[in-house]
Amino acid sequence: MGKVLIVDDEPAIGNYLARLIVGFGHEVITTLNASETLAKLENGDFQLIIADIRLPDAPEPQKWICQLCEKAKGSPVVLISGAPSPELTTCAAQNGVLAFLSKPFELAFIKNILKNVFEK
Repeated sequence: MGKVLIVDDEPAIGNYLARLIVGFGHEVITTLNASETLAKLENGDFQLIIADIRLPDAPEPQKWICQLCEKAKGSPVVLISGAPSPELTTCAAQNGVLAFLSKPFELAFIKNILKNVFEK
């Protein structure tokens, strides 16, 4: 069992992802904004972070990706984006982001991410 941080300002999306991941036997913590997320990352030991790239209190997306990946302390980061741009994709790759999760979420994609992260 692993500990996953889910970050999304839309509670319905965060709760949906949380139910899916808990169903696979993992512990989930959810946050709704960037400041709460950064605080949780300071105090928690997460094996996976799944975060929206657009939050009301987050800096512009490229800066947010850099901040998030730095605070993740080497834990895999998956970004949620409706439509990642080439610039965001490049920024994500440069910061070691594992994948982009597009809305709507596919169960198989989430299951694959969990398998890759927790079966190592």
